[in-house]
Amino acid sequence: MADLTVGKRFGDDNIETVRPGEYDDVYAKGRLAFYVKGKIKGKYLLTAAGDSAEDDLDNMFRGLDAKDPRNLLRRIDPDDFYPIYGDDSTAIDDAPTNGKFYVRLDRGDSHVMWGNYKASITGNEFMRSDRALYGASGVYRSEKTTTFGERQTEATVYAAEPATLPQRDEFLGTGGSAYFMKRQDITIGSETVSVEVRDQVTGQVMERRTLRYGEDYSFDYLQGTLILKRPLSSSIGTAAPVREGALGGNKLYLISQYEFTPTAGTIDGYVYGGRVQHWFADKLRIGATGMNENTGLANQQAYGADIQIRHSEQTFIEAEVARSKGPGFGTSRSTDGGLTLSDVGTTGTRNRAATSWRAKAQVDLEDIAADGFSGIVGSYYEQKNAGFSTISEQVSVDERLWGAFANIELSKALNLDLNYDDYHEGSGRSDIDDREIGRRSKRKGAGAVSWQLNEYWKASFGLTYSALQSPIARATRKSGYNGSRLDTGARLEYQPDDDHTYYLFGQATLSRAGDINRNDRAGAGTVYELTEKISLSGEVSYGNQGFGGLAGIDYHPTADDSYYLGYRLDPDRSFGLDRSYDLVGTDRGTLVLGAKRKLNDTLSAYAERNYDLFGARNSLTQTYGVVYTPDEAWTIDGGFEAGIVEDDTINPNDGLENSDFERRAVSLAIGYKDEERITARLRGEARFENSDDDSRDANTYLVASGLSWKTSEDWRLLVSVEAVFSDSDRKTSFRDGDYTEASFGYAYRPIANDRLNALFKYAWLRDTPGEDQVSAISGDEYGPSQRSHILSADANYDLYPWLTIGGKYGFRIGETRQRQDDDREVFSGWEKSSAHLGILRADLTFVKSWDFLVEGRVLAMPDAGTTDYGALLALYRHVGDNFKVGVGYNFGQFSEDLRDLTLDDQGVFLNVVGKF
Repeated sequence: MADLTVGKRFGDDNIETVRPGEYDDVYAKGRLAFYVKGKIKGKYLLTAAGDSAEDDLDNMFRGLDAKDPRNLLRRIDPDDFYPIYGDDSTAIDDAPTNGKFYVRLDRGDSHVMWGNYKASITGNEFMRSDRALYGASGVYRSEKTTTFGERQTEATVYAAEPATLPQRDEFLGTGGSAYFMKRQDITIGSETVSVEVRDQVTGQVMERRTLRYGEDYSFDYLQGTLILKRPLSSSIGTAAPVREGALGGNKLYLISQYEFTPTAGTIDGYVYGGRVQHWFADKLRIGATGMNENTGLANQQAYGADIQIRHSEQTFIEAEVARSKGPGFGTSRSTDGGLTLSDVGTTGTRNRAATSWRAKAQVDLEDIAADGFSGIVGSYYEQKNAGFSTISEQVSVDERLWGAFANIELSKALNLDLNYDDYHEGSGRSDIDDREIGRRSKRKGAGAVSWQLNEYWKASFGLTYSALQSPIARATRKSGYNGSRLDTGARLEYQPDDDHTYYLFGQATLSRAGDINRNDRAGAGTVYELTEKISLSGEVSYGNQGFGGLAGIDYHPTADDSYYLGYRLDPDRSFGLDRSYDLVGTDRGTLVLGAKRKLNDTLSAYAERNYDLFGARNSLTQTYGVVYTPDEAWTIDGGFEAGIVEDDTINPNDGLENSDFERRAVSLAIGYKDEERITARLRGEARFENSDDDSRDANTYLVASGLSWKTSEDWRLLVSVEAVFSDSDRKTSFRDGDYTEASFGYAYRPIANDRLNALFKYAWLRDTPGEDQVSAISGDEYGPSQRSHILSADANYDLYPWLTIGGKYGFRIGETRQRQDDDREVFSGWEKSSAHLGILRADLTFVKSWDFLVEGRVLAMPDAGTTDYGALLALYRHVGDNFKVGVGYNFGQFSEDLRDLTLDDQGVFLNVVGKF
């Protein structure tokens, strides 16, 4: 259906001066709504749907995710807007999109579309991206594949005017399942969540796995809370005979990239980009990637190319080069699951371009000689220039990293591991405080021999040389960061079966220079599969830095149930320069206790508590949730999250101690659906953040509810309550302001004889926008505040097949106040505002192709002492079976919507409607 209205207003000569755009002599409004799905020529599948809602033509395709309170409520509950006319209609979304339109044309695995999509760029390292956008996108995947199973040609292009901004949060694994995002009110479905294994020395990504919603995690988009199905440790275990620290192992990070709508201002500009790659003769792959972000302060251009030459899956040479210019976006990092986050600002600048490149080669020895040694030998090199910036990379000073590695099976019982990494930074100065940064370096070489003594016993021996240099640590008089060290170690492992592993290890420093600490340590550990459902793990060690320990119990009685307890004590935890704060005092470790259980067929629950007990910096995070479905009709879903931080850290901006703070969030959803008579829902969210000095205070409450009750075959009761309250002393993800609309309606929709239809409705509206929140009714950032009670009654009756008569009576009593000039914070006093609205209407169909509409209107406003009369006339001509065009004139200045406080509706209009 297409609906177009063009009109001209005739206002009073003495109409008051208004801001640009509030009153236009000539206006054009329209609405486009459609749905189609089907095959074209037997090759293409077309899916299209959309509803722009009636709006000015200039705005029909804008404001797709605006911070309108009603849109916020829609994100709480997609079923927020029930069928207000009581006609038992239901909505099935076959083309899901957060925007107004969705059009997609598929052929095989390729498609072009307009709508919401993930602009997923993979196949390279420097320019990986997973932005969720609304706009145009195209994906091509050739039907022809290589002998290795890849598509021979792949291409992705996208373009959009984004209504959201990207956010990337990096969390060091806590041993738990609950992680709190930096932002709240996150765009639904926009997240890409992955787990990365990073080298603890160089930070290089060794392995990456993308998680799947529902299967691996759940997400509360409003609160910004992610719950993993399985807890994530901060590191993976190590079997090396010499470990870098007390616990060793590479680091595990949870990466969450998502979209959010900023609370301040609007996003102007556009983004576009894409990637194409092609395999030549299955051996040579060439790819190219480009991105352009043109959204104000974040303007950035980035492009790159990559190549891979391969002989087999394990024998190949690959290289990549990328170049960026402009700021782009930064990232946030947390070591406590998001209770506290450190922002890593973008390193890109508007006037400087920066380049990064890398190369890697490795050989599978069996590809050289099938009857010789087996294993993999390789090397790599990376160079990143200062100022290089992408969503996943922020480079503040020049970085160079190179290394070599070998894993060779000398015999069935003897294995050799060799690796060397060399990392070096250039020098630079901070853009924030002009202090010197960079000039850090780290070199590490390690060799290990492992010997499988027999079926059960395995021994390994190793040597490791490491050298550190950090001028920053030297300048701040931190020890342990400048010098070199040679360590040796041995590990003995006993594995009687696949379910039990026991090990002993010991290592010692042979020589050292500078102020680097010794690395003597000895310990023992076990990984014990007690049963198929219970696993135990534990380790204890002692060395120069103190005690270290790991302990864990995992119990999975069923696929739906799990219990876990973990403890981690790392004496090297405070040994880091990348934090914006110091860890001072005695470390008593971190403890995680959690459970997820399906209690019965109707009840599931989860709970987790995470304690971090480091000296003066203590924190506690608690997460609880329950889902109760007593029968097919009822569903109850509730959750609670809480976090407390007590510390003596210093705010670098003012040199003062940060205040302690606590965070609590609660959510509850209740749904009832009786297919025969009643459908009801209630969804509530509340978030509280409080600090000792009120510097971090923020409170937000959100409610969405609805009830549809078929009291008889002909009568429907309709109830709805929607509310948003937000009040903050600092910048948050929610805008300050209050919005509440509650309505009660009763509809008469007869089945046997539908000549008469009627609807009664009462509504209570409170729309008091804050400093930077738009009016929920007018959409104007400078819109008025109002508190109103509105009653209305509508009825239509088919007097004859060619004549329908109708009437409406409405009454409003309330108060309004206006913003003063252009000051968002200053309002006038509350003034009474009441009104009576009466409408009589007749719709005539004469001959076959002509329709005539006539309305008489009256609006009485007792408080103002005015009575306005109006009339509306319109004549429509049908053109074919799918199209009609009409012209008309509205003689009144007022709207039939009693929530609309403006008087700007008089004028002529042209209305075009198409149905296909």
